[in-house]
Amino acid sequence: MINEKRTVIIRDVELYWANLNPESPKAPFGTMQWDVQIRTRDKSAAEAMQKEYYLTMKKDSDDAGDYWKANIKRKATKNDGSKNTPPDVVNGNKQAIDGNTIGNGSKGNIMLFQYPYEVAGRKGVASMLSKVQVVDLKVYQPDSGTDFEVVEGSVDTSSGEAVDF
Repeated sequence: MINEKRTVIIRDVELYWANLNPESPKAPFGTMQWDVQIRTRDKSAAEAMQKEYYLTMKKDSDDAGDYWKANIKRKATKNDGSKNTPPDVVNGNKQAIDGNTIGNGSKGNIMLFQYPYEVAGRKGVASMLSKVQVVDLKVYQPDSGTDFEVVEGSVDTSSGEAVDF
């Protein structure tokens, strides 16, 4: 457990599901936020992240084998109700890059602001995403090849009547 506020850098993580567009935080669970999932396939690195940085690393697997993941966020609104600034997103040369370009499997480093908390008898360490440094960018490419087909006899949702397209 830490006793004071601190800033830490976690190196060599894979980045997934990056929601880092400064103009449009998302609310996947009701709270507007920016977030990114970090992953590692190294069990000892995951254990170190849990021990040193108090992150909850969850084990999962895919076709390539086991990995450990944690979702890191930054709320768009501070506790006092004022707007929060988005996390900085930079490349390996510390030049700003567009957070929308980060695709799954990109590699990089993250900076967290951490502080101890005690609420309703529970103690812990809170982590807030401050910066993301992308050192190996896998450019996000939306899948434009998948779409619905026109379905004849569909219901027009504005009138509730069946229509032919």
